Order: sequence, then C-alpha cells, then structure tokens
Amino acid sequence: MAAVGDLHGDLIKTKKALQIARIAEDRSGQVVWTGGDTVVVQLGDVLDRGDTEIGILRLLRDLDVQARKAGGAVYMLNGNHESLNVCGDFRYVTPGAFIEAAQEFGIPREVAMRNWDGCIQARAALYLPGGRIARELARNPTVLVVNDTAFAHGGLLPTHVNYGLERMNSEVAAWMRRDKLPDDDGYATPPFLAMGDGNSVMWNRQLSRESYANPIDRFHACNMVAQALARVGAKRLVVGHTPQMRGVNCECDGKVWRVDVGMSSGVLNAPAGVLEISPPDEEGGEVVCRVLTEDVMATYDEEALFDL
Repeated sequence: MAAVGDLHGDLIKTKKALQIARIAEDRSGQVVWTGGDTVVVQLGDVLDRGDTEIGILRLLRDLDVQARKAGGAVYMLNGNHESLNVCGDFRYVTPGAFIEAAQEFGIPREVAMRNWDGCIQARAALYLPGGRIARELARNPTVLVVNDTAFAHGGLLPTHVNYGLERMNSEVAAWMRRDKLPDDDGYATPPFLAMGDGNSVMWNRQLSRESYANPIDRFHACNMVAQALARVGAKRLVVGHTPQMRGVNCECDGKVWRVDVGMSSGVLNAPAGVLEISPPDEEGGEVVCRVLTEDVMATYDEEALFDL
C-alpha cells in the first residue's frame, strides 16, 4: 500500500508523489498506472490552496480505473477542505481554482476571467450538496480500513468507532449527494463526529502534533488511538491534515503515521513524501513501513502552518 497526504490543488506535486511511490508515470502527458496490485490511499484535502483541484480528482479517478484492472485501487478520503467546500465555504479557493470550476461548469475561460460573480455561482452549483463535484466527492469514504491499517484525514478516536464507521461514511455521502430523508422530511445532514468540531474525524489534530506539551498528553493521545485501533481490528492509523515540518513520521510506537508533508505550493511547498506499507517478507513477519521522499531540499514557510 501507499499513503499520500494532502495535495491542495498542486498537480505537479501530485504527479511527483505518484512517481516517488512508483505507482504511476507521466508518459508524454498521459499518466499511466504502473503500481500493479498496489492499493493507494490519498488522505483528503485535494481541494483549496491550489489551482488544479478538479484536475487532480479526475487524475486519481482515472488511475483507480487503471489500477483495478491490475488488481490494485486508488482511494481518496474526504478531508476538512472537502467538507468546507460542500458547506459553501470558499475562503481558501484560489483564483485559478475558481476559473477551473467555471470552465467545468461550461463557462469559457476568457469569460470567467472577467466575471467573478459567475465563477462563484458556478463553483456553488458544482460543490454544494447535490452538485456534480459534491456527488463525486460523495464516493469518497471518511474513514477507511484496509487490511490492518486504518486511514482518516484528521484522526480516529473511540467515540468515532462507537458511532460506526460505515454509518459515518454513508451519512457524509448522503449529505453530499443531497439525499432526501424518509417521509419527505428535508435533506440529509452530516454527522457532527465527522466534521463538526476539533474532535471530529476531519478536524482532529490530537494525533498529528509533532510534539506534545508533556508526557501525559502524549500518553492520553496514544491510549485513545490504541483503543480505536483495537475496536476496528487495525494495528496502525494513517492521518493527514496537519503539515509535518520533519516530513512523514510516526508516533505512539508506530501506531500513528502522519503523512501531510505540506507538499503543495499553496502550503509549504515542501518535497513530496509518501508512506509505503509493505506486507511481511515471510509468514509471521512484521509489516514494513517505509518513508519515500524526493532527493531535494526545500525551504519551509513556517508562517503558512497557521490557519490550515
């Protein structure tokens, strides 16, 4: 398996991450699946802060079609920035992404560049519940478990597991599709535990801090993730959401892996990084987790960490 963190509208870094993971190649402008039966999980936050959101969504969907023919798969999770856009919160959308959405809606680029009200209206039509892109995002899970690895954008706590992961996934999807409730009693709403506050799956940062204030806070976080993992039958949790200044890293004795490296040019413009999770070499052996990175150095913009 390969886990890819937040992409935030940066198509160039997306292709670089896929190349690093040895799962896709750009051949004369056509991205081709080369990963065989590898399962790829992108941790959400494809949207916002970059100009090529729909382009990345389409690329990953196309690679999923190619991968499944070879026995693999490409999954995308919904992150907090997907939920923000379906809520109609476009404050992190770049001008380029507004124009991309307008073109997707059918407005010519030269017209879109002169009509920002039209761009906003086009984006709303695409991204609000029931819109074409919102319905596409509804195909993404909020929490995913593959073999003995769980994936969630922000975090996974015992309260989330108690609520029911399939229930949460289906309710978020129903909200994005704008499903009608039974007895014509309005439309589906998202579950609070999925995206409602800082303790929700999409917004939680308790497990992605690179340092804890004291050992008690660390113990509490590790204890909670251990409980959640035990209840879903997994050994490790992979999260995104919070840019890591030291690249892909782990905590809680390998129970938590953080893969948001801030690679997008709209975040930290950091080198791309991917987590590779390989099966044991022999029966009874241990799963091997390996960090794959670019062989380059980059300057980190610490101020960009705020308000993410």
